[in-house]
Amino acid sequence: MNPHLFRNQEAASRAQERIEELTGTSLDPFFDYAFVGNAAPDLALTNLERWLRATSNPALQMEQIAGIPQVGRLLVQLFGASQPIADTLIQNPELASLVLDPGEVRRPVKNSTIKAEGQKLLAAATSYLHALDRLRFLRQRWNLPIVMNDLSGKWTQEVVWRALSDLADALIELTVDVVWNEFASQKGIATRPDFMIVGFGKLGGRELNYSSDVDLVYVVEDGLDERSDRECTRFFEAFGRAVSDRMGRGSLYRVDLRLRPYGGAGPILRSMRAFEAYYQLYAEPWEVQALLRSQPIVGSESLKERWEAMRVQHCFRPKLSEMSFEHMLAMKARIETGASEDDLKRGEGGIRDVEFLAQILQLLHGFERPELQVNATCDAIRALRDAGLLEISVADALLNGYEFLRKLEHRTQLVGDQQTHTIPSSESAREALAVLMGGSNWAEVSGTLEAHRRTIQTLYRSTLSLEPPSTGERNFVLQNLGPLGPAAIHWFDGLPESEAFYHELVQSDECLGRVQTILADAPRIVSTFKSSVSLTELLMSGEIAEVSAPEERIQRLPLTCLPQQLAEIYLHSYAVLLGQWILAPNFNLGAKLSDLLDAVIDHCCARLEIQFDVIGLGSYGSKEPCPGSDIDLLFLVGDPASHLAAEKQAQQLLAFLGQLKRLGAPIEVDLRLRPEGGKGLLVRTFDGLRAYDFDGMQMWERFALGHSRLVRGSQEALDVLMHCAYGLPLTPERLIELIKMKRRVETERVKPQHVHRQVKLGSGGLNDIEWLVHLHEMRYPTASKAGKSTDMDERIRRLCGARLLNAFEADLLLEGRRFLLELRSRIYFLGLDEDLLPENPDKLDRLARSCGFEDGNLLLAKHQSVVEPVRRLYIEGLDRLKS
Repeated sequence: MNPHLFRNQEAASRAQERIEELTGTSLDPFFDYAFVGNAAPDLALTNLERWLRATSNPALQMEQIAGIPQVGRLLVQLFGASQPIADTLIQNPELASLVLDPGEVRRPVKNSTIKAEGQKLLAAATSYLHALDRLRFLRQRWNLPIVMNDLSGKWTQEVVWRALSDLADALIELTVDVVWNEFASQKGIATRPDFMIVGFGKLGGRELNYSSDVDLVYVVEDGLDERSDRECTRFFEAFGRAVSDRMGRGSLYRVDLRLRPYGGAGPILRSMRAFEAYYQLYAEPWEVQALLRSQPIVGSESLKERWEAMRVQHCFRPKLSEMSFEHMLAMKARIETGASEDDLKRGEGGIRDVEFLAQILQLLHGFERPELQVNATCDAIRALRDAGLLEISVADALLNGYEFLRKLEHRTQLVGDQQTHTIPSSESAREALAVLMGGSNWAEVSGTLEAHRRTIQTLYRSTLSLEPPSTGERNFVLQNLGPLGPAAIHWFDGLPESEAFYHELVQSDECLGRVQTILADAPRIVSTFKSSVSLTELLMSGEIAEVSAPEERIQRLPLTCLPQQLAEIYLHSYAVLLGQWILAPNFNLGAKLSDLLDAVIDHCCARLEIQFDVIGLGSYGSKEPCPGSDIDLLFLVGDPASHLAAEKQAQQLLAFLGQLKRLGAPIEVDLRLRPEGGKGLLVRTFDGLRAYDFDGMQMWERFALGHSRLVRGSQEALDVLMHCAYGLPLTPERLIELIKMKRRVETERVKPQHVHRQVKLGSGGLNDIEWLVHLHEMRYPTASKAGKSTDMDERIRRLCGARLLNAFEADLLLEGRRFLLELRSRIYFLGLDEDLLPENPDKLDRLARSCGFEDGNLLLAKHQSVVEPVRRLYIEGLDRLKS
């Protein structure tokens, strides 16, 4: 046993001895991996022993979890992360089968699945109390995979929240049925009235916590007589007890009814007509704000539709009055009075600030923009971003901060199933919390937390114009940049000595103009500049334009440099190139990015003493990758005796490139274009590739190899590839095979409504140009000098020189490519949907201005004037090749 794993080594040794005696298994190997990095290893060991003693066959269970390292580690992680979860497994040892079955763990949490399973459990129930116990077991059973996928990082936080919300919805629906059957039987009631349960707050927003209350209101159909109304009230009182009363397995949920009309002073049940009248005549502004995150759970479709219509009518009015806004702010201030800095929800820059900001913007703009009328906070932020009401960098910062805060809140609740939003005060609890967050220590997690809170506080105040009146330089920048102001404040407030930056922005119009250009035309890279003082200084001084050949910084690095240094220099150089292009797009960005990637790959290969050849394919092979593109690579080795060593070296290279990515370098390697795709060897020998060429290489693989470029290694490797690419004549039958494949790509990867808006794969897009050129090369390899270059402009000119294209056609393709490549990059920098001209008019106008057009209609007209002749030429070219 590792002596550094446990706080109480003596107690741990005794527990190990007891478990070994119980299971007849030596646990030393198990301890070496299962308890490393555990949030509470001593607690985990205690719970492991308790669970084994609760099982019918401890030896078999121990053999199973010790035999699968990742399973054993996950189970022990659960035992140390949450005592309630550990108690669930000890109370129900059979539930450990969920941990041991990967298929069960990955199964999505769906309302319909939970209800179907619950109905089977209830069918076997012997009494009312037994039925309620079965529902509590059902919650335990489904909580377990949610926690497992959360702790293991398999699910995003939003998926976790929605899973918890779906579970709550299903349990509420099942409980309604159980309680009504019992209630109706006792009262002799034959017909169930039409009633509805509505979820508010985090349940209504599909963002439930592990330990959330469920905020509910009860609604009944109009026109019930006094007796029926009284019976429904008694039913809902019984329902509330069934959900919230503690039994042997605890309660299902704590029920909070205070969001009903008149709060705790009002009746718990009202008719739908009474709700409509209340929100029309009496509801306070904060109650309307709460209504925004409401969603029916149980009820008829007619009642649900009326509720949603009422929600839309009262939440999304033509204008939010200043008085209502002030009232909401005052209510928020009262709720947050006395909140400590450790309060993740109510403290400054906390969860509530993000939710309040999103909700206010929804209330302000939701009338004119129905896409903003959503329930969930993250959905609202994304909708506000897509509508242009939040800058991309601002929205991303809010989303990242909200997810981090909610994750930290979740981890604090997970430990003891307590409804808390406060960070624990003890040092040991904080260190355990840091481990559950995936950090190395609390100082690291605390630093990230403070950075997120500062960012959220800044964006909250600047976006809602809550900054105090000021004539200072910071306020000048905020006001002068208009809608871009909050994004600028987010950027510069996050830098040390921000006052100096604001001073420079005020003093220099050129400096402010460069910053404004980045904010307006490249919000996707703002976060990269924000994270680097040196990058921001280069931009503001204008010296960014003077940086030449940034790849030389990587070429000068010693092979013994730290991976962190290599990643930082690559990211810095990458951002410089992007910034240069945005400020002055007068150079080939794809070629410059390729040179930078070449330098990184060459450095990695040299430091790892790589002996095989590295080939670039796809857009990287053509030296025209768009920012954010994958790097398509192929590895070859000449000597068959070196193949095994080369395969191991390839694994090392990929691992090192993956490490650079984790350290922040924007590098994403793709090897799927290698022979046999993801199932193939990482490295192929020349002879192996020749054999594959002879036996099984498909035409689309030959087509892909036509974009090969030697990144590092021998010319012979490239010669072998060129033989594969062009050695087989392109007969009419083979041409038809390739054309069919392209059509399949177009229909499968491009939605019908996007055919004329997809810049790369759509009609007349970049792919049409690429295929037209390359098919001509494959048909006439000698005349076109196929394989002599991967530069597409040069290849087009060669086809013209060989009279395979006329001068007009060549100019058409060259000009079309220049326009489409720039358009594709502009779409990336603005953070729009990949390679797609937006349909949203505001987004289209912004893209148009970035491209130098006055409005979106002019951009669309230009795009149409490019792609229509390109498509005609592509079709005509195919007809020529077929003849």
